[in-house]
Amino acid sequence: MPSSNPSDEAERKRIEAWRAERARIAAADKAERLRQKAVDTAQAASVKKQDQSTAALTLLSSTQQPAEEEVQPARVEERRARKFNFGSRGPWPLFCVVVLAPVLITAFYLLAVATPLYEARSVVAITKSAETGNGSRSGLLGGVQSPSNLAEVFRAHSYVQSQAMIDALEAELGLVTKFSSNEIDPVQRLRTIPLLSINKSSQFDRYVDSSVDIQSGLLTLFVRAPSEAEAIAISEFVLRNAEGTVYSLGQQIFDQRQSHATRVREAAEKQVAEAQAALVALQIKYQEVDPKNRIESIYATINDLEAEAQKLNSEIQKAQIAGIGDSSQTRQTMELEERIRSQIAEERARLVAPDGSSVGSLNTLLMEYELATLEVDLAREAVQTALKAQAEAGQEAALNRSFLQVVVPPRTAQAAVYPKIPGTLALVFVISLTVFAALYTFRTARS
Repeated sequence: MPSSNPSDEAERKRIEAWRAERARIAAADKAERLRQKAVDTAQAASVKKQDQSTAALTLLSSTQQPAEEEVQPARVEERRARKFNFGSRGPWPLFCVVVLAPVLITAFYLLAVATPLYEARSVVAITKSAETGNGSRSGLLGGVQSPSNLAEVFRAHSYVQSQAMIDALEAELGLVTKFSSNEIDPVQRLRTIPLLSINKSSQFDRYVDSSVDIQSGLLTLFVRAPSEAEAIAISEFVLRNAEGTVYSLGQQIFDQRQSHATRVREAAEKQVAEAQAALVALQIKYQEVDPKNRIESIYATINDLEAEAQKLNSEIQKAQIAGIGDSSQTRQTMELEERIRSQIAEERARLVAPDGSSVGSLNTLLMEYELATLEVDLAREAVQTALKAQAEAGQEAALNRSFLQVVVPPRTAQAAVYPKIPGTLALVFVISLTVFAALYTFRTARS
């Protein structure tokens, strides 16, 4: 038997192992196919059984349908009755409680309990004397400009709604006490509720109120009271107080401007007095009313002496030309000229040299005098300017003083503005009906 090659032996073993692996994989695939076939067979049987059950149920339901159709109308009627009836008495008790009762109670309150209030309406304007005949707002854009008195109108509006006005009405007419008493119905009555931070002042606009038209600059006053006469009386009182306030504000401005102008004038007058006193003290000190007169006389003397010296110099030159320059008359003329020149120098020295009565020169004295005189003149001009400014301030303040004019006097309507019976009843009815609908829907859903 020939000897086998080791490489051939290894190749043979490898082939055998590969064949064994292929056989194992083929066996596993076959087992998987058999298992899948068994699963498919079971599913087909289950589907067939389910189809049979469905057919049986369909047949059974077709046999029971006539009986259900006989029972269904009765159930529908019962359900409808349950939806419409909240018990044997129906929805009317709830409707009466939620809708009719509030409406009837409100109607009773408005007709029998509520205090009728009459409204007096008046329109006022605040004008100035300087605005009379003023056509500055005319033109294409005049209508879109704000009125010039808008600030005064808003000041009057703020005063009408202020605590000061409420105090004045209480002190004069006892209005707060009356509107807090049983004369007013409980809803409109003034009351203080600390828990809600509500006081009587915050509710007073129910009876006294105002509004401003920013386009025309007019103030409208509304006053509500239980009677027509009382509403008109309160309106007149408010208008008088507002007019006094507007006038007092204008008077304060006038007084302030006049006081300022007076202070300026008094300061200027005081300055004049001080400057005049300083000038007099200077004159007494130097014993000179006006040093300009002395200086002018000195300059006049210097001019005369210079003219005389010039004349003597001309004579001397003529004598020298004539050949008599050594004569006694010529020498006298020359001595006289020298003396005049020396006198001119002395006069000039008097202007700059200290004077015997002072430590300063005459020029210094003149400068001090001129400064003192200038201060007096400036102070007098300041007084004149202050007097003119005071007069102009008084005139301008008088022209710009505000005046309250009643454009429409307070008048009331024939019928009371409160209570508003139709509108209030309609509002209560709508609210009650909404609540009833919500309750009805909720109870229906629960049943």
